[in-house]
Amino acid sequence: MAKIAFTVLWAGVLMVVDRALDGVTWAQYLAIFALGGIYAFTINKLPESRNKSA
Repeated sequence: MAKIAFTVLWAGVLMVVDRALDGVTWAQYLAIFALGGIYAFTINKLPESRNKSA
C-alpha cells in the first residue's frame, strides 16, 4: 500500500514540476530524469506489502 500511495504522490510531484518548467524544454527533461532516478531509488527502499496473497 505504501508503494501505491508513494507512486500517486510522486505523479503529483511530476505534474507540478512539469507545469512549473513549462516552456523550458531542457529543464523539463533534466528534472524528469532526476526525479525518475529519485523515484526508482526510493520505491526500492519502501517496505513490501505484508500480505502477498495475489
